[in-house]
Amino acid sequence: MRLIASILLISILTVLLTGSGFQALAQSEDSQEPLKVATKEIKPFVFVVDDKVSGFSIDHWNALALEAGLEFNYVIVTTVQEQLDAVQNNDADIAIAAISITEEREKSIDFSHEYFVSGLGILTNINAPHNLRHALAAAASPTIIRIFIGLILTIIIAAHIIWLIERQRNPHFPQSYFRGIWEGTWWSAVTVTTVGYGDKIPIGRLGRLFGIFWMLVGLFLIANFTASVASELTFQRLQGVIEGPEDLYGKSITTVAGSTADKWLTNRGINHTTVTNIEEAYVLLDSEEVQAVVYDYPVLLYQAVKNPDKDYTVPGGPFKTEDYGIAFPENSPFRESVNRALLRLHENGVYDQIYNKWYGIVFD
Repeated sequence: MRLIASILLISILTVLLTGSGFQALAQSEDSQEPLKVATKEIKPFVFVVDDKVSGFSIDHWNALALEAGLEFNYVIVTTVQEQLDAVQNNDADIAIAAISITEEREKSIDFSHEYFVSGLGILTNINAPHNLRHALAAAASPTIIRIFIGLILTIIIAAHIIWLIERQRNPHFPQSYFRGIWEGTWWSAVTVTTVGYGDKIPIGRLGRLFGIFWMLVGLFLIANFTASVASELTFQRLQGVIEGPEDLYGKSITTVAGSTADKWLTNRGINHTTVTNIEEAYVLLDSEEVQAVVYDYPVLLYQAVKNPDKDYTVPGGPFKTEDYGIAFPENSPFRESVNRALLRLHENGVYDQIYNKWYGIVFD
């Protein structure tokens, strides 16, 4: 009897404790605070106006949260790294904007299934004239320097010839070597470029014959020099045109610090500068301080399409394909429900509606 009574007592206590446990769990779920969703402005995925957000990624997350039955509040930050730090440190439950899924990031956070196929792109202004810095760089090219040195050496050779011919009888060309060569160089230079000023002239028969010869040679020499310089400058300008990632070497490039574009440029040894956000990069491009911006292709394409007056171009299409995902802290209990909701949005056509709303015009 005592044994039966003990078993009954244990059973009653177990039921009571289990019931209270379920009740506590239910109360915990009912009292769960809204999720903190970290986001940042990156058009057209996220627009921030007076702390109100909109954009492709915002519409997508709103639909996902509705499908998964999740309540949330947006937390606005300024960089992708702040988003990643927030979820890694559990200061945010989720981060969404235009976050590329990378192996390095996967080491410290978790990602949802990909929801947008992206890639890197190049934004440049094809009609922008070269500024002074670019012009000086072109003028200092090895080819132009060689052409210029060749012209100077030819002038000095002609100066020695006229000095040797005229030095004995012509006071315009002193017998002293340095003074005589200096005067000969002056005569040679002005004769080859302007057919002479008349302040220094050869008086001997041989000197005058050489003067006629030098004038005729000068016509071809200067014409060839001008054509060679013009051809090289044209070539340099064409070389300055960026049509794809292979043209980025040796150009002035900028991108956003810490972005996948930043890492891609660094890994390939392409010199570049970095800015805090993409808007700063656009300012540098508009002021011709850089020749191109390398960043996420859809972001740059949207900038080009929405600003036709700036003659932007995104040459070559996307390269280095990458996917965007939603970031979670490791082992987040919400990741699986968000993934299921994401798949349902694709199946029921809601994702396509959101995509066409923001990108139908841009990518058609």
